[in-house]
Amino acid sequence: MNPLALPPALPPDTLLLLHYLLTAALLLSLPFLGIVIAGSAASLVLNFLGREDRDGRSLRLSREWIEAVTIDRWVLLLLGLLPYPAIVYACQRILGGPDSLPAIAWLAPFGALLAGCVLLSLYRSAIRRTTELPRFPFQVGTAGLLAMVSAAFMLFLLLGTLVNPAKLPLVRSNLVFLLSWNSLVGFLQFLALSFGLAGGIALRFLGRQRAEGGEPDPDYEARVRTAGTSFGLTGVLAIPALVVLNLITLPAPGLSTEVFAIAATVPILALAVFALLYLLPGKGEGRPGDRVSALFVLMFVAVILCNQAAADNALQGLSAPPGPLAAEAVSREGKAAIPEGADAAAVEKGKKVFDTVCSVCHRFDSRLVGPPLNEVVPKYKGDPGKLKAFIRNPGKVNPAFPAMPKPPVNEEEIDSVVRYLLATVKNGK
Repeated sequence: MNPLALPPALPPDTLLLLHYLLTAALLLSLPFLGIVIAGSAASLVLNFLGREDRDGRSLRLSREWIEAVTIDRWVLLLLGLLPYPAIVYACQRILGGPDSLPAIAWLAPFGALLAGCVLLSLYRSAIRRTTELPRFPFQVGTAGLLAMVSAAFMLFLLLGTLVNPAKLPLVRSNLVFLLSWNSLVGFLQFLALSFGLAGGIALRFLGRQRAEGGEPDPDYEARVRTAGTSFGLTGVLAIPALVVLNLITLPAPGLSTEVFAIAATVPILALAVFALLYLLPGKGEGRPGDRVSALFVLMFVAVILCNQAAADNALQGLSAPPGPLAAEAVSREGKAAIPEGADAAAVEKGKKVFDTVCSVCHRFDSRLVGPPLNEVVPKYKGDPGKLKAFIRNPGKVNPAFPAMPKPPVNEEEIDSVVRYLLATVKNGK
C-alpha cells in the first residue's frame, strides 16, 4: 500500500452499513467499559480507605460497587471483548482495509482489554470472599483498572483517525501521530460520562435491603447516596466544558450544523441530571438512580452519534476539491486550463502528482496536515532547486506542524510537481 494513500472511496450503501455497525458496537461497548472503569476505581479507593480506617461500611460499599458494575465474570468478558472485533472491522474498512494501520494498533487495545477483564474478574472473586483484601489481590485489581483505562485511551486514539483521516498517511509512518488534542478531550469526556453513570448505578442498585433478612442500615444508605450523588455531580459539572473543548479541537472538515446540534443536547441532559441530584431531591430518601442512569446513557448516545457524524463529514471532505487558489480555472469543456508561462506538459504531470500524492496533506489556501501552500511556496520562487531538495529529503521546519514524510516520487515527478506548485501559486495571485 502506498504510505501516502487516502482511504479508498466506498459505495454509499457499504459506508452507511459500516457506520451503523460501528455505532452499534460503540453504543454497546463504551457505556459498559465506562461503568467498569469508574466502578472499579471507586471500589479500589473505598477498599483502601476502609482497610486503613477499619471502616466496615466502606468495605461493604467497595464490594457492592464492583459486583454491580462487573455483574458476572462471563458477562464482563463477553461485553468487554465481544464488541471490539466489530469496532476494528468497521474502522479498518472505513480507513482502507486491513493494512490501513499497523496490526499493533489494533492488537494492543484488545490485549489490554483482555488483561483488564481477567484481572478485574480475579479482584471481584477475591473481594467476594473477604472485603479486607490482602495486598496481592488489591494490586491485581489496580493492574486490571490500569489495563482497562489504557485500552479505552488507545481505542479513542484509533477513533480519532476517523474524524481526521487526512492524517492517516502520517499515522501509518509513525504511530505517535495517533495522539491528538481531540482524542484526549474525547477520552476525558468518556471518563466524565463514565463516573456519572457509575454514580447513577450506585444510586439505583447499591445499599438495597438484601433477601438475607438483615436490618436496614440508615448510615450505610446515606453513604451510598452521598457517593452516588458525588460521582454523578462530578460527571455533570465536567461535561459541558468538555463538550465545548471537543468541538474546538475537532478538525474543521468534521464540523457541521448536525454535529453542533447533537453536541448541544449533551449540556441540556447534564443540566437535567444536575437538577435531579442537586435541586430536586433534598428530602431524605430520594434516590433518583433510574432517571440519572437513563440520562447518562442518553448523553453517551449523543456523544457517540456526534462523533460519528463528524467522522462521516471528514470522510466526505476527503473527496472535496482543493480551495479556489489551488485549482486551475476549468474550461467549459471540463478540462483544466494550464497556467500561462509554464511548460504545459510538465505542469499537467505535476498536477497529477500533486492530486495523487501531495493533496493528502496539503491545500493551497487552507491548513490540512501541512501549512497552506500559498504561504510556503512563494518562499521558493527564486530558488526552485531548494524546493526540490526539500521534497527529496523533507523534515520538520515549522514547530506548529508535524514533520513531512518522504513522498514516494522520483526525480522527474519532483521536477514536474515543483513546476506545478510555482506556476499555480503565481497564477492564483
